Amino acid sequence: MHNNSPLIHKVRYYVSNHLDLCCSHLVFFAASTAQELFSTINLRLSYMEDVALYKSNNNQAIEDKERELIVINNASLSAEKQGLNKESVLAFFRAQISAAKAIQYRYRADLLSKPTDKEPRNLDTVIRPALIKLGKDINIELTQYLRHGGVFSQQEFKVFERTLNSRYLTRADKEMLFNALIEIRLQ
Repeated sequence: MHNNSPLIHKVRYYVSNHLDLCCSHLVFFAASTAQELFSTINLRLSYMEDVALYKSNNNQAIEDKERELIVINNASLSAEKQGLNKESVLAFFRAQISAAKAIQYRYRADLLSKPTDKEPRNLDTVIRPALIKLGKDINIELTQYLRHGGVFSQQEFKVFERTLNSRYLTRADKEMLFNALIEIRLQ
């Protein structure tokens, strides 16, 4: 067969068109996964007002360094099991904890002038199990995103910033989280 044969042209045309289609689906999948990841991060942070209220009602400090070490250790082990570089996720987990504490401190400050009758979800039986599950989900979604060629850029930051909707998160909090997120690597 010569390179000018009609069959070769048809094969090239078919492969070229289907390759473009596959690539566009891959880009869509990576973008879709980024949105899912950002939504899961937002959902995890959405528990922090309940955490603050529970701690306030039970005279507990917001900051618990021992608990933070446990959370970071467990989250990094989970990340490693999913195929993420354990060292590259540490800054992100610390950033999540910092953002969580920022939400709790700001909400608790608001409670001084605007008390509430709202009952928070139970920290031990409801909130912590949900946070552990969401942490694992974040690791899974991060791994999928990176394995499918996902890359975090300024465009993704705009989506990230819009998705994280806690009234107590500042732009600086979101930038800190996103900057830690972009450092995460696969094993």
